[in-house]
Amino acid sequence: MPPQKCTARTLKLITLGEIQPLPWPMSNYKVSVEDNTIIVRTENKKYYKKLRVEDMDRFKMPLIVKHVNCAHANSTLMISYEKPKPVLHLEQHIYSELCKVKPIQDGDAENCKQQ
Repeated sequence: MPPQKCTARTLKLITLGEIQPLPWPMSNYKVSVEDNTIIVRTENKKYYKKLRVEDMDRFKMPLIVKHVNCAHANSTLMISYEKPKPVLHLEQHIYSELCKVKPIQDGDAENCKQQ
């Protein structure tokens, strides 16, 4: 079996992890939450992977099992974690604060003094 490629993306409402290639059918995978980590393992004991959800680590919030969803298509296992409402509210607040920041215009860099 070729080496697995594991990628993670943070989207607006979910954190999505993709592991490929994993050729076995969905019924072969067991996904659980242990020690604030998502664990992916196969029943045939040929694959084991620990996945961290960085947003939850950053906000020091525990993972909730019911927020974990899985899908399998084209030899790719997709694991999504639905962000809880407190995290969404905090991210919205951070985004609104960033929108208040006035961007630097092209000519403003000349006014910056170097040390």
